[in-house]
Amino acid sequence: MEDVVLLFKALADENRIKIIALLTERELSAQELASATSLAPSTISHHLGYLRRAGLVEERRLQYYTLFRFKKDRLLQALQSLVEDQPLRGVAGDLDNYDRKVLRENMENGRFTRIPAQRKKRDVLLRYLVRRFDEGKKYPEKEVNLIIADVHDDFATLRRELVDGRFMARENGVYWRIEDPDARSGRVVS
Repeated sequence: MEDVVLLFKALADENRIKIIALLTERELSAQELASATSLAPSTISHHLGYLRRAGLVEERRLQYYTLFRFKKDRLLQALQSLVEDQPLRGVAGDLDNYDRKVLRENMENGRFTRIPAQRKKRDVLLRYLVRRFDEGKKYPEKEVNLIIADVHDDFATLRRELVDGRFMARENGVYWRIEDPDARSGRVVS
């Protein structure tokens, strides 16, 4: 996320946007950019350094000149990473770095790409998934299947994992979310 912030900070300057606009058309030298923008060569050099650190501009040598070009892929990657993080927005404050990492590794476009074999990672996905169920509400199995199917096609496995992991309880085909952390961990409290 820090890289994305740096990138958008680089785009937060009018002169840097002008430079990027010129570089989208073709490669240019610093002198050509200075002439086109009416900025001093030292100012152009400063802005190019900022854009280079943000990954928006790359350079190549051609005889005596250094030519600069816009790296649109970097901007597209940043925008894509924001879209990929979208499912985490509602719960981001409740997630630690490990949970965020596991969700990013196992989600794409708001859906689970796989169910990890490692219990600790699987529990991260289950904690994310159980948030789709309202506290105190009872769900028939068909509705549980539909809610889970929104994030992964194997709703039967995930439904069973939610119950086995004590994130949800089941009785006579009706499911509900468990909020008692002791019940979830399997500990008996007297």
